[in-house]
Amino acid sequence: MKKKLALLAAAVALSATAVSAQAQEKRNAVSLFGNITSSNDYSTANVNGTYERLVTDKLSIAVGATYTKFEFGGFDSTSLGITAGATYYIGRPSQASNMLFYGKGIVGITRAESPIESDTGNTIGIFAGLEQPLSEATSLFEELGYQRTDVFNDTRNEVVFNIGLKIRF
Repeated sequence: MKKKLALLAAAVALSATAVSAQAQEKRNAVSLFGNITSSNDYSTANVNGTYERLVTDKLSIAVGATYTKFEFGGFDSTSLGITAGATYYIGRPSQASNMLFYGKGIVGITRAESPIESDTGNTIGIFAGLEQPLSEATSLFEELGYQRTDVFNDTRNEVVFNIGLKIRF
């Protein structure tokens, strides 16, 4: 009888813990996003992965890694970058059930390599975006912004459109 009561108590405790965990705010997120640009003259593919942490109800900080492949007139280069940034949400992303608008700023360091040379440069960007929930923890997001990258003694000013997937936990 004591074993049955102990098992019943353990089952109730686990159920209460699971319900409590589902109701908790999701303050962490990981995301995967990128973009592809192509024309007759050049093409670029960019993939980003980030970890984000809400520090207030509407403000988050993030760190990320970026991989870019650039082809221009027979000149190919790849780059790896590390970024840090902040995002301000209109709404509460930790309890989001509707669309969220946001603004985001990033800074980063990038290491670019080509068959001829390699260089270290920097990136700065500002974005506006929309996050659309797909489920309680998963959302699709789109963002449009301006990004400036200095590498290989060249400054690239770009309008960037990213699309990605975010998982909150």
